[in-house]
Amino acid sequence: MAALFMSFSFSAFADVTPPPVTLDSQTASVSITSTTPAPIPMPTLSPLVDRPVPASLKPSIANAKNDRPTPYKDRCHTQQNLTASQVSCFYGDSKSSKAIVLFGDSHALSWFPAIQVLARAKDWGFYSLTMSSCWPADIPAWNSTTQILMKNCAIWRKNTLKQITSIHPYMIFVAGTRGFSTIDAQGNVIKADARTSVWDAGMTRTLQSLKSSSKQVVYLGDTPVSDFIVPDCLAAHKNSITACSTPFAKAVSQSWLAEEKHVAESVGATWVNPTPWICTTNPCSPLMGNYLIYVDGGHLTATFAATLEKPLWAFLTHS
Repeated sequence: MAALFMSFSFSAFADVTPPPVTLDSQTASVSITSTTPAPIPMPTLSPLVDRPVPASLKPSIANAKNDRPTPYKDRCHTQQNLTASQVSCFYGDSKSSKAIVLFGDSHALSWFPAIQVLARAKDWGFYSLTMSSCWPADIPAWNSTTQILMKNCAIWRKNTLKQITSIHPYMIFVAGTRGFSTIDAQGNVIKADARTSVWDAGMTRTLQSLKSSSKQVVYLGDTPVSDFIVPDCLAAHKNSITACSTPFAKAVSQSWLAEEKHVAESVGATWVNPTPWICTTNPCSPLMGNYLIYVDGGHLTATFAATLEKPLWAFLTHS
C-alpha cells in the first residue's frame, strides 16, 4: 500500500419511473472466469451492552432523517430514473492541481462527508458523481420495486466514466450496494451465483475503465446495513438501543465483501473493508459512541460518515 502513496438500493426519495424499455442484448453479454474468492476473516466482536439513547446523540433523532450529504440537498446527486444532474458536482479547492472523485450509487454517496473532509484537509479538488440505485458495475440496473429497467442508469454511467477520464483524477473512490438487482438479455431477473458472476464481469469492466483514468483507485466495501429505519426505531425505544440492533450475520455479508475484495484486487485496485469502523459488536449497534450511524436502514448519517475520514486515511497510508 505504501507505494500507492509515494507522491497516495436504496433510493432516499421517491422518483419518477419511465416506461419499460428493451434491454440491449450486448449489455447483458458477459464472459466470466469464475474463481472462489478467499474468505474475509470473521472479526472479533464484543457483546452489545444495552443502554439508553444518549441525550447528546449526534445527530439527534429529530434531525436524523435530514442529516444527509450535501449532494442530496444541492441536487448534484442524480435521482433514479431522472435525468442527470446539471450541477457541476465539484467541491473542494478549485485551484488545486489534484482532484479526487467519488463514483457510484447512493451507498457511495454515504461516503461523501468523509471524502469531503479529506479533500479539505489536503486542499484537493473533489468531484462527487453519484446516482441513486445505479450501481457502478457495468450491468443492467433493474429496479426491483417498480419492476422496470433503469435504462438511463447505463447512459449516466457511460457518460460519467467519460467525465472521469477527462478529469484524470489523482484518486478515485468507488462504491456500491450489495442489494442490487439485474436482468439477462431476455429480461429475466438474475439470482444467486449467476447474479454474482454477472456483477463480477461488470465490476471488472468498470474498475478497468477507472484504472485507465487514475492509478489510484480505491474500492470502498459496502457498509453494514440495519433491519430498521433506525431513527424511527430509536424514537420508539429510547431506553434500549439493543431493540434497534441487527445481528452481525444480517448486517454484514462476509461472502459479498470477499467478492468485492477479489474483484478489486484482480485489477489492481485497493479494497477497503469499512465493517470494523461501523460494527464492533454482535448484534451491530445503531450507534457508535454518541453518533447515530444510520439515516434509514442502509445509508449513513452525514454526521457519522464524516468521522470515517480518519480511519480511511489511516488505512490507505499505513496498510
